[in-house]
Amino acid sequence: MGKRKSASRSLSLPGIGGKRWAEPWRARRRALGRVGLVSALALAVTLALGNSGTSRDSPHGWPEGGVRLRTFLENPGFTVSYSEWYGAPQWVAYRADAPARYRLKPRPERFETDLRTWRCRLNWGCVRHEHYHGSGFDRGHMAPNFMIGTRYGEEAQKATFLLSNVAPQRPEHNRGIWERIERLEANRIAVGAARLWTMVGPVWSERPERFSDAWIAVPEAFYRVWLREDANGERQMLAFLVPQTARADQDLRTYLVSVREVERRTGLNFFPDLPSGEQERLETTTPDPQAWGITDEWATQPAQFWRGERGRRHRAQ
Repeated sequence: MGKRKSASRSLSLPGIGGKRWAEPWRARRRALGRVGLVSALALAVTLALGNSGTSRDSPHGWPEGGVRLRTFLENPGFTVSYSEWYGAPQWVAYRADAPARYRLKPRPERFETDLRTWRCRLNWGCVRHEHYHGSGFDRGHMAPNFMIGTRYGEEAQKATFLLSNVAPQRPEHNRGIWERIERLEANRIAVGAARLWTMVGPVWSERPERFSDAWIAVPEAFYRVWLREDANGERQMLAFLVPQTARADQDLRTYLVSVREVERRTGLNFFPDLPSGEQERLETTTPDPQAWGITDEWATQPAQFWRGERGRRHRAQ
């Protein structure tokens, strides 16, 4: 059976016609009038069509499908497809196989607004550092600070602190199991790979919880997809799908799924330029942690930044 076409969510998103959204969208319509015809036309094209990447080094094609309200953002070391509707990236992509050539710089004191997003260009729902205060959620990196900073340098590391690279994560998720998967990627999976592409992002429900006047949507889970190539060009795929409720100390293998399952949950089509037969085989393969070197030791490594609600070690958020 051939690969199904990726689902794409149109502009008629859940709840947009209800009373709950009517007044905010009237305000947004007034904002459009203020920015002028040129900006409005540019916005219409961007939101209707999305953005197609122009970077030469892409992971066999950028992911297709997903939400339509998106903006394509290129940064040193990683690329973002930012969801203007949800106020967070729908996917982030980067090469994880680069050698660690740089010393990690200190974390900045705060995350920075990304003025390239249409939310900020039009001054409606522009996500700022302060919007997360009191929300109960961490500002969760999608492209990791450590991986990007040590592989691509200081400017790339700074770019990971743009809020276009951030999604709301429960503290135990961000500082627990998610940090462990990031560490597995950097110290185990990337080692020895001729090429390793990582795709990472949130999974939203049909009507996600939102917080702050920026309408930031809270994901119900997060995914991480790896495409690894060896020196002979042989390819393998592996994926994690981790709910927000995952415990910090959970065995990582619990959340291994096929890439096709991630596609089903997100509406995305990963690696669309691969030959269809190979894509079908790789994306439907049953996950094999042993083939990736995910041993008991790696699957149960303790979290470095989470020690429970009492006496927990904090990673600045």
